[in-house]
Amino acid sequence: MSKNESSSAAWKNPILMLLSRGRRYLKEEHIAAVISAVASIESSPFMLKDLDAFLPDEIKNQKGYRRSIAGLLETLAEIGYLSKPSQRKYHKLHPTLSQHLSASLFDLAELERKKEPAVTKEEKIIRLGGERRSK
Repeated sequence: MSKNESSSAAWKNPILMLLSRGRRYLKEEHIAAVISAVASIESSPFMLKDLDAFLPDEIKNQKGYRRSIAGLLETLAEIGYLSKPSQRKYHKLHPTLSQHLSASLFDLAELERKKEPAVTKEEKIIRLGGERRSK
């Protein structure tokens, strides 16, 4: 293994890491394959079975993997990369996930630069002792 290969193998894509959380069957390389398949598909709207031609054999024929892929497609629809015109069909809103996320990264950078005013709490005074002020 060369120096470049070992350093790239240690580096993990943070977006793939986030998308793989909570997915029992799909590892990061499987998620990359699904994202690549969605980017490669020409027809729109498409169904999960339409992605089969682009997916590796190890994940396209097993029931658990297919459920996880369907869940990943749902997540991609929730973040705005896909839309869901019907229960089983998906429509790409952007050519690639990276193009969709680039606009979001600019928005995130703006949020990070924005300084929120410090929230001041109202001060409460608690008097100790049994004496009450008379009016």
